[in-house]
Parts: sequence; structure tokens; C-alpha cells
Amino acid sequence: MSKASGSVRLRDGRSLTYRETGAPDGAAVVLFHGSPGSRLFVPRSTRADVRLITFDRAGYGGSDPQPERTVLDTARDVGELLDHLGVAQAGIVGWSGGCPFAVATAFALDTRRVGALALVSGPGPLDEVPGAWDALGERRGPTAAVARAGDVARASRAIERHMAPFIGDPVSFLGTGKGPDGAVTRAPEHWPMLQDQIAEALRTGASGIAGDLIAAWLPFGFALAEVPVPAAVFHAGLDRYNGHDMRTFADRIPGSTLTVWPDLGHFAILDRFDEVLDAVTDARAPSTG
Repeated sequence: MSKASGSVRLRDGRSLTYRETGAPDGAAVVLFHGSPGSRLFVPRSTRADVRLITFDRAGYGGSDPQPERTVLDTARDVGELLDHLGVAQAGIVGWSGGCPFAVATAFALDTRRVGALALVSGPGPLDEVPGAWDALGERRGPTAAVARAGDVARASRAIERHMAPFIGDPVSFLGTGKGPDGAVTRAPEHWPMLQDQIAEALRTGASGIAGDLIAAWLPFGFALAEVPVPAAVFHAGLDRYNGHDMRTFADRIPGSTLTVWPDLGHFAILDRFDEVLDAVTDARAPSTG
């Protein structure tokens, strides 16, 4: 399996860092990491015919920050990345905090550039998911309200204060290894990758996760019913979060389906990545233009 990393200078002058793994001539798939996360989030796969493209969203790892970014800003970044890599059409996979940005990319680039969409255990738009504001709780809810009121800088500072303990000890963000995800995340085939990707995510501070959360809390700029690419939606039965979000994605994006993995937790994608890739790939589809 080949690996290659690089960066692209975007039209607005920012640098975006990416990584490719797998078959250079395989079916292209762009994987959107969680929040926080980085291009090093690459679950194991037995698929030898996939060209997996991962990238650091603005403010993470090697990618420059973008103040006050929106989910559609990231979609434009992905379009420029695909142009740089010569990819005419790709499958899109969003996991956890990457879901809002994956959905925005499917909306903005539509079926010309996005051949298929998969969403795994992530948040949906506050304006469409029933109970989404209440689910933010007493800590995130007020910060989201501040961002919605227009004071993005203040909301960013609040998030960065919360993340401060993790900047010096990024791996602690992954928790204690207990609960439904413990056996999966601490497995030797996954744990080194998870440590590396979170360390890279927070290497330059908390601007990446601040930008992610605020972008996900702000209006997306489109309705889920307007997304032209049907979504294969996956959720884990033991995941305490995002259940209503995933059902909303499946119900409101036209032509979508919902699969529930009953005995797995939030990190289920680590063990079910091949199933997710199957949903967005077609070995006969060309990945280059």
C-alpha cells in the first residue's frame, strides 16, 4: 500500500495538507476526519482498489487556519484539492465531526464531483435535527448561542479554553479506554494510528476544533433536502451521541439509507471501514480526469 503526503496552496493563499494511501489508480475516496482530527486518521482496510485521500481541515496539523470558516468553505477547499490531485469524481465519507463538512461538500460539488456519500456517527444541522440544541448541553449550548449571535471570536476563545488541557497531552482526549469503544480503540491495529492522528490534530493548538464546532453550529447555508447525493448513513447502537442526527440525515437527504450497528460504539468505523468504503466505491469508476 503506497503512502504520499503533500500540500496545496489554495486560491486564498492558505496551505492545505493532505495524505494519500492505497492504490494510486484506485477509486478515489475522500475521508473527513473527526473533531479534533487530522489527515493521519486512516482506519485499516482490506480494500486494495481504493485511493484514500485524507486532509487536515483548516487549523489542524499542517493546514493553515481560516477564521470564521463555514462548512461550505471546507467544501470549496475539497474542490481545490481534487483539482490539484486530478480527481474528477470521488466518494465522500464523513465520520463524527467530519459529517457536516462531508454533507456540505456533497451539496456544493454535487454529482459532478461527488459520486457517493457515506456518513458515520456525526452531528447534523442544529436547524433540522430534533432536540439538537438541547443535546448540546450546558457547556456547548451557550457557546453555540454566542456564535449564532455573531461573536465568533468569543465562542472560539471559550472552546480554546476548554481544550487547553489537551494541547499538552493530546492522547488524553481519547479517554480512558473504558466503555463500549475501549476494546476497539485500544486494539493494537488501531491505537497507534489514533494516537498519531490526535497528536497531529492538536500540534498547532485548538483553532481547528474551534473552527469545526462553530461551523457546525452555524447555519449550513442549505437544507438537507437539497443535497443531490443520496447518503449511506451508518450509526452505532452503543453510541450515546448523534442518534437523532443520523436518522435526520437518512430521512431528509433524498434517497438515503440508514444502517445501525447494534453492538458497537462511536469508533465503530475502525472495524467497519470496509463496509463504509463498499458504500461509496465502484471499482469501474475512473478517479482521474
